[in-house]
Amino acid sequence: MRTGENKKNRNNFFICTAFILCALVFVPCFSYSVENKPIVNKTVENKFFIKKIIERKKVKKDAAEIKTIEDKDISNKNSDVVFSIEACVDYALGHNPNIKNYESTQKIQKSAVGQAKSSYFPNLYGGTGYNINNTRYSGDTNNSTNNNNYYGLNLGINQLIWDFGRTTAKINMNKFNYEASGYDLENVILNTVYSVKTAYTSVLASRANEDIYARSVRINELNVERTKAMYEVGLKSKIDVVNAEVYLTDAKISLLQAQNNYQTGLITLNNMMYYIDAPNYSIKDTETFNFQKNYSVKNELNVAFDRKNYNPNAVESEIKDGAILTSGIEKRDILKTYNFKSFDLSMNDAIQKAYANRPDLKSLELVKKASEESLKAVKRSYFPSLNASGGYSYMNRTDYSSNAIGIYAGVDLPTINAMDIKYKIDAGQSYLDIAITNIDLLRKNIYFAIQNYYINMKQLEKRIPLMSEKVKQTLENFELADGRYAVGLGNFLELQQAQTNYNNAQLAFVQSVFDYNLARFYLEKAMGGMGER
Repeated sequence: MRTGENKKNRNNFFICTAFILCALVFVPCFSYSVENKPIVNKTVENKFFIKKIIERKKVKKDAAEIKTIEDKDISNKNSDVVFSIEACVDYALGHNPNIKNYESTQKIQKSAVGQAKSSYFPNLYGGTGYNINNTRYSGDTNNSTNNNNYYGLNLGINQLIWDFGRTTAKINMNKFNYEASGYDLENVILNTVYSVKTAYTSVLASRANEDIYARSVRINELNVERTKAMYEVGLKSKIDVVNAEVYLTDAKISLLQAQNNYQTGLITLNNMMYYIDAPNYSIKDTETFNFQKNYSVKNELNVAFDRKNYNPNAVESEIKDGAILTSGIEKRDILKTYNFKSFDLSMNDAIQKAYANRPDLKSLELVKKASEESLKAVKRSYFPSLNASGGYSYMNRTDYSSNAIGIYAGVDLPTINAMDIKYKIDAGQSYLDIAITNIDLLRKNIYFAIQNYYINMKQLEKRIPLMSEKVKQTLENFELADGRYAVGLGNFLELQQAQTNYNNAQLAFVQSVFDYNLARFYLEKAMGGMGER
């Protein structure tokens, strides 16, 4: 009799287990398909995530395969290398700790989406154990003992089927927060790109200035030698020699400062790339900062003048071609290799492009949508929820055994605190108002920032040709003054003033080009980038 009862219990246990497994598989799928109706366009959402995956894979691939113009890895510390601006940007994207932090934040937001979706998946519970309960009774006439020991087993499942959109709103809120974190990551990438570009162009400007000052030292050295030679034959006075030596010392001091600026510029660039223990390297020109082609120290400093070996007849043809000055100094025209490329977009197009591309603006728009969904979830706190549950219990006592199967489906009313919900709704509405205001504020800031950067850049576009013309004019004046001084017609102060004007014009031209690049970077960054990421 007991054997048949146990067999029956086992059969009931198997039936209940099968029921729970079926509920585990089918109920969550049914519930999620009914409830989870995203208010966002799936195609748009998928495109967003596919785009971010492709971008991050590309960044990681580029960071791992950075090559120099000599096909050498940027991380190679055993030889001198030449880096391009693209290589520096890619290295920074692969090593910036802030980017890694925002990637981790994005993963956290993705996990939050999964946690919100888990409300539609069943909650399983179970337990088993042996209970020992001995009760002793005592009285005036007799004593007795009651042993109530038994073994028990409980298995069950709870499933949310429908809560009138409350869980849906929480899922959509976390989805929007996840997408917003993706645009926050993109904004960090944008800032990294233009921080490197700015530091890179600053190094180019420092290098051009160092070149100008180095040539100024060479010129002054030759002038000292030439003035001494003229003094020895009575063509110049002692004060001219002293003045030449003073100007040479000033030129050397200026060169030291320029060299220091170049080195600190490289350190800043390494900082922007987060490049520890960087090798000795030089950098290539860019499209908008191209004073020199195939830069090398040898080309920069290959200027010499030996008065003993100087032969005017040997350089007469070069003088006619404008290759050297009459003093035998090699000319280097910084305008010769510089090509200027203007910015093609109109101001209105730049503003519209910024509205369409700015990642921080997109992030705020998604935060607004997340706030809307959060407010929906709070408002739906009044609504009941449709739940289902199933369970199996088994108990085996010393004198008998029992088992039971229970199935429940019903509408459960929430515990309502009207005042608490009312103030939560007020807070949610305030958060939504803040999100809307932040979007409006950023759009206005973008509008005026684009105007400011655009006008500044266009002013510099007009200034560069004028500065270029000034360099040509001061060079011509220097050539004339140098020729007059060489034949004894001009004095040293006239020559030195002409040289100073020429150097200042070159430095001002380099500064104008750097300012233009900087203004253009600010504009491009304010527009959300020009497709570099």
